[in-house]
Amino acid sequence: MESLRFVPSRVEGLAGVTEVTARPDRLELVSEGRLVTVLLASIADWPWPRRLRRLLARAGLRPRWLPVGDRDWFHEPQDRFIRFFTTPPLTVYMPDERGVAYEHTCFRRLQDVIARGGFTTNDLG
Repeated sequence: MESLRFVPSRVEGLAGVTEVTARPDRLELVSEGRLVTVLLASIADWPWPRRLRRLLARAGLRPRWLPVGDRDWFHEPQDRFIRFFTTPPLTVYMPDERGVAYEHTCFRRLQDVIARGGFTTNDLG
């Protein structure tokens, strides 16, 4: 399973995050020395009726793209972020990658990794 591991410029919503690993089905964050796992299916914005859709997903029938957060790319690289639909919201800011082609940035690659699991983010820009 492909993953992306990086050091964010900062994180809001969880203290002391020093590393983020994105996998197609989950996020893993190292927060104050402990591993915190966020299952993307548990935070997805399921279409109506949610309970029925989640039940159908267990049977293998699910929408192609489930939103798990909002993204904002219209900033300097270190200020680009994805705000995940956790409670409280978890906002992960990308590393400073000035001079890196957009398709090779953590911001773009993170979207690609979660897309492999059938998830997406909404564009705020």
